[in-house]
Amino acid sequence: MNNYGIMQGRLLPKFKGNYQSHPIGYWQKEYQIASKLPLKKVEFIFDLYLYSHNPIFSDLDQVIKVQKHTGIQTSSICADFFMNAPIHKASKDERNIFKKILFRLIKNLSKLGGTDIVIPFVDNSKINNVTEEAIIVEFLNSTEKICDDNKINLSLETDFNPSKFLKFIKKFDKKYVIVNYDSGNSASLGFSIKKELDLLGDKITNIHIKDRLLNGNSIELGKGDTNLKYLKNFITKNDYSGVVTFQAFRDDEGISIFEKQFKYFQEL
Repeated sequence: MNNYGIMQGRLLPKFKGNYQSHPIGYWQKEYQIASKLPLKKVEFIFDLYLYSHNPIFSDLDQVIKVQKHTGIQTSSICADFFMNAPIHKASKDERNIFKKILFRLIKNLSKLGGTDIVIPFVDNSKINNVTEEAIIVEFLNSTEKICDDNKINLSLETDFNPSKFLKFIKKFDKKYVIVNYDSGNSASLGFSIKKELDLLGDKITNIHIKDRLLNGNSIELGKGDTNLKYLKNFITKNDYSGVVTFQAFRDDEGISIFEKQFKYFQEL
């Protein structure tokens, strides 16, 4: 498989020193850089900061133009907006606003030829109880028609163990609500990659390649506790056709550390 993508910002200097955020004003450069590397796609970041000025939300023609010029596709959106504005902690009026925002992202990503919107329920947006689960289920179920019409998946990222995650996903009973598998986060939580992929593998359409230490932070690929060889075998030998995005460790600049880690992963 040579259909890998990059998490937006990983090939550029950090935006305002943030580890992960949409690089306002210079995001276009990444598509140009990616076109000269063995990459095919970018996972666009939609975060809370100045979200109404994010081109994936407000200036789609600009993104379309950059795609056509570079040949790099926008495969997916990482909706970190919902990390800082959690669906299940918002008022009913706020959730109505969030729904309009999500609907626009769904339509726009479809126009770009993408397939997945990753919605994180970790850290500040982690799910704490069944009441919060119910709010999320109701909210995402209301997107069924627009997701179906636009052929977009909602790819959920949680800190649930694999059995609990499977039980949660089954509450939707909708094919478009699926699993984002973040290899580093799972390793940090001490989960068994074999059990995760056995239970959730057929529901995964979005993979974030990352390495982390147990109970620790991101680290260069191959230096943490993620079983990357097992993950690569899953990708290459199981006819996996979903999105694969490098969300690997980054430094302040981006390109050299990415190339080093990409080479490592290719040679596994």
